[in-house]
Amino acid sequence: MVKFVLFALGIAVIVATGMMIDAQSSPPAVRQVDQAAEFRIFALGRVEGITSEIELRSQLTGRIVELPITEGQFVEQGELLLVLDDQQHLYQVALATAEVELSRANLAHLVNGAHPQERAEAAALYRAKLGELDLAKRAWARISELLKAKAVSQQKADDQKGQVVVLTAEVDAAKARLEQIEAAARADEVRMDEARIQAAEARLELAKVQLERTRIYAPCRGQILKVDVEAGELTGPDSTESAIAMVDTTKFQVRAFVEEIDAPRVKVGMAAIVRADGLPDREFKGRVVRLSPRMGRKQLWSDRPAERYDTKTREVWIELEERESLVVGLRVDVMIDPRSLAPETTAPQDTAAPPTTH
Repeated sequence: MVKFVLFALGIAVIVATGMMIDAQSSPPAVRQVDQAAEFRIFALGRVEGITSEIELRSQLTGRIVELPITEGQFVEQGELLLVLDDQQHLYQVALATAEVELSRANLAHLVNGAHPQERAEAAALYRAKLGELDLAKRAWARISELLKAKAVSQQKADDQKGQVVVLTAEVDAAKARLEQIEAAARADEVRMDEARIQAAEARLELAKVQLERTRIYAPCRGQILKVDVEAGELTGPDSTESAIAMVDTTKFQVRAFVEEIDAPRVKVGMAAIVRADGLPDREFKGRVVRLSPRMGRKQLWSDRPAERYDTKTREVWIELEERESLVVGLRVDVMIDPRSLAPETTAPQDTAAPPTTH
C-alpha cells in the first residue's frame, strides 16, 4: 500500500514538473485588440430622404374641396395634392379680365379717333353755323343803314348786333369741335390709357396668383408622410399643423450627429456603415457627402448609462447606396471610417464656399 502511494506521488510530481516547463517555454498570450476600432467614429443618426421633411400649408384660408392623396402615396413633381374652394377667385379673375379688355378698347378708340358719322355731323354743324352767321351779318348791314336814316328803332338794331355776336361764338365752338374730332390722339392721352391698361393687367395677374394659391402642388417627387386635413375642413396659413408633409425619397440619406470629440476628424468622402436595431442582419453602406459648419445641441440619445447629455454634436449627412427596407425617421447607428479617405485626398468641410475678397 505504501509503495502504491509513493508511486502515485511520483507520477504527480513528474506531470506537474512537465506542465511548468511547458508553460515557461511557451510565448506569453497576447490580447488581440481591434486597432481599427480605435480609429472609427461612432454616432447616432436617423434616416431621411434627399430633402428634410417638407411641410405644406395653404397660403389662403379656405374650405378644402379636393384631397386626392393618401399617406404613404408616392407623387411626382407638380402633382395636385389639395384644392380649396375657388369660386370667389374665379369671379375676381373674370372681373379683372373685363377691366383689361375695357382699358384696351378705350385706347383703341382714342388712337382711331371718331367714327366717320361723327366727323360728318361735326362738319355739317359747322357749315350750318357759318350760314346762320352770314345771314345775321347781312341783316345787320341792312339794319345799320336803316338806323342811320332812323328808319328802325335802336332796340331792333341792338338785337341784330347781339345775334351776330352769339352766332360768331357758336361758329367758333363748332369749328373747335370739328378740329378736335379730326385731330390725332395726343401723346399724353395715349400714355394715360396705356398706364390704365398696365394697371388692369397687374390686377388680373394678382387675381390669377390668388386663384393659383387655392391649390397645393407637390414641390418635388417623393412620398406623402402625413395628411393632417380632410375634405370639407377649413384650413389656412395660420393652422396649428401643416396640411401635408412629404419628403423626396429618390434616395435615402442618414443625418448623423457626431459628438464634439470626434467632430473635427470627419471629412467629406469618408465611408460609413449604417445599422438599424430592427434589421440586425443588414448593413447599409454609404459615404459622407456634407458636413454642418457648426456644432449644435444634441438631438438623439442612445439611453446608455454612460451617455453624456450635455455634449454638442455636428450634423453629418451620409448618402446611402441602397434604400430597401429603410423608413424615413428610422433611428440608426453609424460607423464612419476615417481611414477610408486617402491621405492625399482633400475634401471640402462644408457645402458653403468661402467668401471671395477683391
